Amino acid sequence: MTGMWHRAFAPATVANLGPGYDVLGLALDPALGLGDHCEVALRDHGRVEIEVTGDGGRLPTEPEKNCASVVARAVLARVGSRHGLSMRLTKGLPLGSGLGSSAASSAAAALATNAALGKPLSRRELVACARLGETVAAGTPHPDNVAPALLGGLLLMVERPAGLAIVRLPVPDELSIAVVIPALEVRSADARAVIPARVPVTDAVANLGSIGLFVSGLYRGDFDSLSQGIEDRLHQPYRIPLTRGFEAARAAALEAGALGVALSGSGPAMFALARGDERARAAGQALVAGFASQGVDAEFKHGAIAPAFETLTELI
Repeated sequence: MTGMWHRAFAPATVANLGPGYDVLGLALDPALGLGDHCEVALRDHGRVEIEVTGDGGRLPTEPEKNCASVVARAVLARVGSRHGLSMRLTKGLPLGSGLGSSAASSAAAALATNAALGKPLSRRELVACARLGETVAAGTPHPDNVAPALLGGLLLMVERPAGLAIVRLPVPDELSIAVVIPALEVRSADARAVIPARVPVTDAVANLGSIGLFVSGLYRGDFDSLSQGIEDRLHQPYRIPLTRGFEAARAAALEAGALGVALSGSGPAMFALARGDERARAAGQALVAGFASQGVDAEFKHGAIAPAFETLTELI
């Protein structure tokens, strides 16, 4: 109904999970409190207006430049609505953190706009709209943050001629995660720019093997395979120099019992997978200590991977 405010939340996400560049991603449990809120009210004037708080005044408020308002427009267009919108975006994630900040804004905007329209679209259908926000933020509509932010769980996402295939992967009961947020910033566009257009065949083959180990480990509940499957040679070697303290933090977390450690998305945030909540907590504390040893302040969160927010019906 015109004039009523509709609010939505979208959680932080971890993309790539080591070797799965642009094809693997997960959502963090909303109970951790990491994510963005968006409020939307339909208007009769036909314009889209946006206010942003929590960003220190850094994000644009021109409707064509902010990822949230671009996504809201896309949702309106998809359902054929001629309404305008008033939007309030509240940032709960730091910019350039590697935890899907733009994806959380995009997903929350898609959900709130859809709610204002009476929820004509499923969360799966909203993925296409939310990806446009990633194009604004990073120059490419990569799905590995927005899809988990909208659908929850741990996902495999593959571009095919017929469209984006999304497969929900199982999560072993004992699998926990810690994420560390250092007081650093890495722009997604800059992190993408350092990856070479061509990589050695041996590196590509190694990553194919890692993804196979990781996915098979999820299905079999094999934590040894999960540990081996986090190794990456496709993007991380080129991005590590952008995150001061990475090597020290990774070494400390592995020593504390983490199954594996890698950049979260493009960094500087990092994640550690662990068997059980206590080991995840220990890994998170170790990540913070590793950064501190290099003069970088950091904080961590640990907990579960988000449950599924919606059942997927479009699988291949």
